[in-house]
Amino acid sequence: MHFKKLASLSATLVQVEFLKADGAPRYKRPMWLFWRGPPEVALADLCRMYLWRFAIEHLFRFLKQHMGLNTNRSPNLVSAQQWMWLCALAYWQLLLLREQVKPDRPAWYPRKPGQGSPLTPAQVQRSALVFLVELGTPAATARPAGKGTGRPKNYHPAPRLRYAVIFKGKKVPKSPAASP
Repeated sequence: MHFKKLASLSATLVQVEFLKADGAPRYKRPMWLFWRGPPEVALADLCRMYLWRFAIEHLFRFLKQHMGLNTNRSPNLVSAQQWMWLCALAYWQLLLLREQVKPDRPAWYPRKPGQGSPLTPAQVQRSALVFLVELGTPAATARPAGKGTGRPKNYHPAPRLRYAVIFKGKKVPKSPAASP
């Protein structure tokens, strides 16, 4: 860890060991956590927060690869934040659709009868289109488009304003004697 520039940083270094029922360590080496937050947090909660890190990393991986989280290239911070919230909302809708969609599994995917594990967001995304098409839309059906009525009779718009073309003059070569 490189803390040369952060010598005044106050934090807590926590050693976490997972023990078996008999008191022996479960793993060869302990886990070290660096905590820079409120000191009132219980150590068990701190360990639980670290273990949730795996799920959070998978969330961001899914958002980037499947939901287009990093496709917004706007230099505007507000636009980037709105795009992130939009991706988070779409992910939340996938989680809400989880119980509604029928699994669309490939033929080679093992099908276990009575399998109670919920669908992953990627599986829900794959099955969502069929569900949404069956669900329908509250919008009215589109009216058929026909030939337009055109301009009213005796309507003559003003001619477009024209601008004169400006030509650049030819460059005059500088003489070598005139340069300082």
